Amino acid sequence: MKNIKSLSNYALLFSSFLLIVSCSLERNIIGSWEIESYSEESGDGSNANAKNIGTINLEKNGTGSNDLSYRILGNERTEETDFTYNVKDENITIKTDGESDLAKSWIIIESKRNFQKWKSTDGKGNVQTLILKKE
Repeated sequence: MKNIKSLSNYALLFSSFLLIVSCSLERNIIGSWEIESYSEESGDGSNANAKNIGTINLEKNGTGSNDLSYRILGNERTEETDFTYNVKDENITIKTDGESDLAKSWIIIESKRNFQKWKSTDGKGNVQTLILKKE
């Protein structure tokens, strides 16, 4: 009986920890972020980087917008998009009605009050990385 009570206490403690971490993660994400860098590593090992490509804004109500302008792999890209997003565990999923380079699920690698690092793939063996700094 003592072991069951002890196990219940550990389960409650662990659940509380997950709730705190989850709330903290969502709280850290809200705001206006400068996309300090965007990099893409292809399956063949080649890399492409772009610096200071624009901004992404994440509101408390699960909506957001971005304003991007950059050149990567010889392609010029500009984008102004409104979107919705959802944070679950260590993932953020961005959805939009149109096309967007950011509209997909990202793994939140690092989440601090003024710094975020996200990674994603495109299903073709390429890995994208975003480095965000709070404006």
